[in-house]
Amino acid sequence: MRYFRAKRKSKGLAPSILSVTGIVVGVMTLISVISVMNGFQLGFIEDILEISSYHVRIETKSVSLPPPIIREIEKIKGIRALLPFKEAQSMIRGYFSELEVSLIRGVPHNAGDLDPSLREQLNIIDGEFDLNTPGSIVIGSELAHRLGTGVGDPVFLIGMAGPSFATLQPQELEFLVTGIFQSGYYEFDRRMCFIPLRETEKIIPGERNTIYGVKLEDRFNDLPIIERIKSLVKENHIKIVSWREYNASFFGALRMEKLIMMILLALIFLVVAGNIYHSLNRAVYERKEEIGLLKSVGASPASIQTIFVLEGMLIGFIGGLIGVVFGLAISQNIDGIFSLLELIINGLVYFAARFIAPFLGEIFEEFAVFSPSYYYLTSVPSRTLFPEVLSVFLFALFSSISAAFIASRKVAEIKPFEVLRYE
Repeated sequence: MRYFRAKRKSKGLAPSILSVTGIVVGVMTLISVISVMNGFQLGFIEDILEISSYHVRIETKSVSLPPPIIREIEKIKGIRALLPFKEAQSMIRGYFSELEVSLIRGVPHNAGDLDPSLREQLNIIDGEFDLNTPGSIVIGSELAHRLGTGVGDPVFLIGMAGPSFATLQPQELEFLVTGIFQSGYYEFDRRMCFIPLRETEKIIPGERNTIYGVKLEDRFNDLPIIERIKSLVKENHIKIVSWREYNASFFGALRMEKLIMMILLALIFLVVAGNIYHSLNRAVYERKEEIGLLKSVGASPASIQTIFVLEGMLIGFIGGLIGVVFGLAISQNIDGIFSLLELIINGLVYFAARFIAPFLGEIFEEFAVFSPSYYYLTSVPSRTLFPEVLSVFLFALFSSISAAFIASRKVAEIKPFEVLRYE
């Protein structure tokens, strides 16, 4: 502190301020971008795992598992839901619409009670998740829009009927819409339908393999639970698949996308580290007389070098702390920031159209950062994970300390007798 309070040749604080500002911008940008990416990616992952693939899938080549085995699986610690279902590809139409491709999933009539998170993730926006009545169906919002149907309207599924496989003929089966869901995942809302499990045979006759979807309290604890299930189900015709395998390509692409984005944004810290290096390198050069004097009275190069390293650490800590605060504020209020941005831009354009260039009013279309007309979302999701925030802060601090350490190595090259020869 005595050294920092000493009068300096260069009184400007611009290099230090620029260094701190660079750290602030880097940390703030990285945290806010990663938080928004987490919001999108974790939303997709949860939709896929909670609605479609489940954490563990037990696929049988028989009609179903024996009830005693099912009860034993449900008792395994860490399992929160077990739901049998069957799937079939089909075509569906409304009264006044063309045929649309759909994925029909047959689930028990009490699926909402067996798997509460399924009903929660589907987000029923009209009607109810009600499959108690034969011939009932729950469809996605986008599919309902394409079919022009609502709750209480009939839809028609294409099924196959005939005394033998060779004589199967398509037939239309009428179902009544009891609920419409909007999961936020476009493919599910556009293609997916839920019908009672017993109605699946009407779509494609014959015995269809039953799939058991297992949901875990912790999806990363899937491997021990799979081994436990295998010890209960010893038949060779049982196939057990983890969510890691079932969605490997999609989740791998999301992981790679996030990694590349983090690497690109982390390049900001290289620029900031270079700025800190040159700033402290200049400070060493300007203070070589002071350094020479300190050496002449017994100060070791390491103790003097520590002064500059601490200065770099202070820059990194202050900049990182401020950047974390701003990054968290942006990521938690991203929708409000975008709304303010839209309000400002639309206000400027309106002012220009009203007072400067009236012809702009004829071509003006209200600006939206994420318009529902182009993007399948009503708000920007954001999720902040503490380990990632801590990693970004530590990386910024490490960059500053490393740059300061490299710059301060020149302290060892300063010779007291050369600096003080003409003093």
